[in-house]
This record gives sequence, C-alpha cells and structure tokens, in this order.
Amino acid sequence: MIELKNISKVYQLKSGNIDAVKGVSLTVNDGEIYGIIGYSGAGKSTLVRCINLLEVPDSGDITVNGTKITWTDSEGRFNHLSNHDMKTVRKGIGMIFQHFNLLDRSTVFDNIAYPLKYSGLNSEQIKKRVFELLNLVDLTDKADVYPAQLSGGQKQRVAIARAIANNPQVLLSDEATSALDPDATESILNLLKELNRKLGLTIVLITHEMSVIKSICTKVAVMEKGSVVEEGDVYSIFAEPAQVITKKFIASQSSLSKISSIGKKGFIDLSDGARLIKLRFLKNAVGDALISEISRRFNVNLNIVLANVDIIQDFPLGEIIDVIKGEPDNIAQAIEFLKSQNVKAYDLTEEK
Repeated sequence: MIELKNISKVYQLKSGNIDAVKGVSLTVNDGEIYGIIGYSGAGKSTLVRCINLLEVPDSGDITVNGTKITWTDSEGRFNHLSNHDMKTVRKGIGMIFQHFNLLDRSTVFDNIAYPLKYSGLNSEQIKKRVFELLNLVDLTDKADVYPAQLSGGQKQRVAIARAIANNPQVLLSDEATSALDPDATESILNLLKELNRKLGLTIVLITHEMSVIKSICTKVAVMEKGSVVEEGDVYSIFAEPAQVITKKFIASQSSLSKISSIGKKGFIDLSDGARLIKLRFLKNAVGDALISEISRRFNVNLNIVLANVDIIQDFPLGEIIDVIKGEPDNIAQAIEFLKSQNVKAYDLTEEK
C-alpha cells in the first residue's frame, strides 16, 4: 500500500516560486493500477517521483509497503529517510520512464542484469533471472542486441524487465507510453496488466491520455495546478465526471464530443420544438430497449445522431446523442422516466 498525506513540493527559482504539488493526499491499495492524469505542468510527475524520493517533498507523510519514507515528528519537523536507507526501500519500487533510460552501450541482457549485480546473486543466478524476465516480456531472442537495434515498444519492454528484476511490490510508470505509437502503446499496456495479474504488482501510472486510464486503470486521480481535483474508480469518473478538466479529458477521446460542431454546420434539424439530448447508459441499462419503450409509452420520436459503447472495468458505458420530438410535456416525462432507469440525460439544445 502507498499512502500520501498532505504532500507539497515548491521549486524555488530566480523568477519566483512554483508550487508543483499542493497538499496532495492519496491511498493506493495493494494490487491496484492507479492512474494519475493531468496536463503538462499539473505536478503529476513530481508527485510520483516523491514516492521513491527522486524528488524530496517539502512536507507531508509518505508510507510505502509499511515503511515511512517521509514523516512529520511530534515537534512538527519534516523528516525523510537517508539515501542509504532508501537503497533498501527502492528495491521494492521499480520505475519506468518515457524515454526508457537504457544503457546504450550495453546489450539487452546487461541492461536487465544491471540492478541484479548488487542483489547477492551469483553469475548463474543472474543469468537465470534475466532469461526469466526476457521470457516474461517476450524478448527471449533479443538478449544480445543493443538498444539502438530495438523498436520503441521493445525498448520499453526491456525497461520494464529491468524495473521488476528485483521483484518489487510497486511499479511507477512515468509517461511510459507517451513516446510510443498506438500499437506499441496497446502492447505495453497489455503487458502491464498481465504483470499486475501475474505478480500482484501495484502500479502507479501517470499520463496525459484518458484512453490510457480507460484501458488499464482501476482508480484515477485528476491533477490540475498541483492539486488533485477529482478522484475515484475509473468507471464512476467516466460515468459522472464532476470537474471541468475531467470532462475535457473524457471528451478528448470520444466522438460524441464533436456534436457541437455538427450542429453548427446545420446537420441537425431542431425545428418544431425538437430537443437535442445526450443519454448516458450505466452498466445494466445498456442492454435495455429503453429507446423503443419511451417512444411507445410517451408518444415521442427519437432519432439517433451518434452512439458509442465503451467497456470500462468490464462494465459497459453507453452514450447516445438523440433528437427527440413531441409535445413538451411528453418529452419531459420521457426524460424523467429514463433517469429512473439508471440513465443520465443531458439537454444539449442550448449548447448547439
């Protein structure tokens, strides 16, 4: 388990102070894949680097796997573990980076073996462990090649193998897929999910892409200007985002967010009192024939403009953009009925 309580970090520059992280508190349970998302400068990288003291916070308490890394004593003084003590703690915390950080002049084998040189294993044991890791990341045929001969996705697989060489309980991922193409990104995310399942690895993943959060994470925290502005399980955040920035992230990977531009180009007819509505179907409601039911029950016509269904944490989340026509009272009753059936309804007419 990772516990962060009131973590703050200020960078003091000649041009003035920058509050990189401001009073952040988070709990990451064992075995979770916890995502932290934010735009550049939100403080997410600084926060994650505080977990293994690559960045030392100015205040706050950090506990990883039961070990206090930073703490405030009874007299209110801030303390943290020494570099010597952190060497032991860091064996339980692996980390991967956007640009891989591999040793260019060393083979794949030697890159993965590097953290094992100080583990107490002899050469045969190191060789056995390296090939176990190569098999785990599906690179058994690349042991003797150099990083320059690998694709971006393969380099990140080497970095992952190196990061988990000492069997850490925690893996920190700092924008690990940002430099990869879509196919390589999907491959790396699938690998991380597999390692989480097989090894029980707790993963803290930072990204600026909501599609990554949707694909792999169980919980998510949204950061803006150094603070966590929204947090929860991924399905709930996608189903009912509360903050403007969260809504922007979700809209960025949904075709339904383009509805305003479609309306402005005159493709949608809203004459005679028609309303443009967005319906969000949660979990079991996705499979219900509610559109045809409300048409019959309330004497309204619904024309589907756009529709989309996502699978998030093994549950469906459906969205439909409709034009609904009928008497105003009938439309209002139809919308209220939908809300009673675990469907969220939003009137987009004015947004058009």
